[in-house]
Amino acid sequence: MVKIHSKKLSFFLVLLLLLSGCGEDNMANQESSAETETYETTYKEGFPTEASPALSKFIQNYINGSSDRELLNQNGTLVFSDSNGNEDQTSVTYYQFTEEQLKGYYEPLFQTDDPNMMLYDLKQTDSISKLRSPVNDTDQYSLPSVTLKDNNQLEIKTTENQRTINLNEAMKDYGVSSETKFILNIEAINKNNIVFVLEDVSKLGDLNELYYLFVDQALSDFTITQFKYKETQEVFDTKKLKPYYDLFPGDGEYRSGLDKITILNVETNKITDIKDNDLLSEDGKFVHLNGAAEELSDGEQRIQTIENYAKGNDIYEEQFELDFDTISKQLNFETNKISIARTNYFNEDYIALRLLYKGKTIGDGGVTNVIVDLQNKKTPTAYLVDLGIE
Repeated sequence: MVKIHSKKLSFFLVLLLLLSGCGEDNMANQESSAETETYETTYKEGFPTEASPALSKFIQNYINGSSDRELLNQNGTLVFSDSNGNEDQTSVTYYQFTEEQLKGYYEPLFQTDDPNMMLYDLKQTDSISKLRSPVNDTDQYSLPSVTLKDNNQLEIKTTENQRTINLNEAMKDYGVSSETKFILNIEAINKNNIVFVLEDVSKLGDLNELYYLFVDQALSDFTITQFKYKETQEVFDTKKLKPYYDLFPGDGEYRSGLDKITILNVETNKITDIKDNDLLSEDGKFVHLNGAAEELSDGEQRIQTIENYAKGNDIYEEQFELDFDTISKQLNFETNKISIARTNYFNEDYIALRLLYKGKTIGDGGVTNVIVDLQNKKTPTAYLVDLGIE
């Protein structure tokens, strides 16, 4: 009797395991299906009709340009570094505005019949000066006071300490001397650390001649490095930047590189190169597959977190469709043949494109910007409006 009971029990357990396995397979299949679901895009002519966090980021990026850096957001007050463009600007300066002031600033875009001209006006210096307020008290936001003195003496003062770094001495291995002239800017800051960018004036435009100065807020230690193409892994292998990993954009185990073409695993110190045709988001947290292609293709568009991109898996944060033919028809363009298709802006939940269509014979067949709003993942909306953004 015992043997017969044991056989029945064994058969019952095997059956349970088989059923459990089938259930897990079904769940895995459902999860896989959810990860690859692509949502249909709705096309609307005109500019978005109301303010949103993603639209505010887009306008902020447009009016501030690519060089200014948002350093912190304190209870809705945004603080930026005002980028230096030449060696005569020897100090780092800051400005601020609130999220509500920014919304009020671009509100006229919802009321105008000519958003192209209105957006152009918002970017002009006279207009921007009404939005921005200078930060005169750096201690209010725990910002460093920084000045590059004669003979490359860098004076830094934080709320914790002050120090002068002799760049000629600190960078002698890079061939820096008193004859070297730098453009000084700040790249990022937090409660622990700061990173500055020093650009050699004699070699402007050469990304290999950007130097990154990492320093802690107490000014007790610093390191200077470059991120040269194909040599970046060697920098991280030294582990000298490990104390400063919190300055790199991202969350958790994966961070995007300051060179904007790599992703760093902070646990292993290993980097993953972002492919030439793939585009890192402005906040450094997402990658648009084929978003940086010289000729952007329509069809299915896929966006991954930097973690999933580095892992090389097929998990996508966003998936949506673009149809250049539908856009052409909706705008009554002459043809549906694309001459230029490129990404102007990419950040979480927002993408701006420029599409230029070919004419039937010669010339242009029509031009538009496309603002793809992904804030509602299941109902992506593409706004078709010529903003003059090229």
